[in-house]
This record gives sequence, structure tokens and C-alpha cells, in this order.
Amino acid sequence: MSTMKKVAKILNIISMVCCFWLILPIIFGLRVNKKINNGEELTTADKVLDLLFVNALAGILLFVDKD
Repeated sequence: MSTMKKVAKILNIISMVCCFWLILPIIFGLRVNKKINNGEELTTADKVLDLLFVNALAGILLFVDKD
């Protein structure tokens, strides 16, 4: 796991805790974090959903990451 993915994962967790009453950020945040933990490849759709619904900075970091 690259450093950018670790930072994105931390930002996703912080965003999910802060927005605990919203459903979509929790669903998409858990999906992306599970894929990061399992070492699976993130699709462009996962990155876009993370960018729009969970955390903009984390989504940008996932797009910039070369892995």
C-alpha cells in the first residue's frame, strides 16, 4: 500500500466519522477502504465516487497515485 493510499484511507475514515448521519459517504467510504485493505485495484468509478461523496482530497490522492 502506497503512502497516498494510506493518507486517503485516513481521510476517508475521518470523513465517515464526521458525516455519520449520511448514508452514501459511509457506503462508498467502506467500499473504497475495503478495496485498499485487500490490495484490490480501484476502478475509476470508485475514485470518482470517493471524490464526490466522501472526501475530495482523498479522491484526488487516489487519482494521482501511480499504483
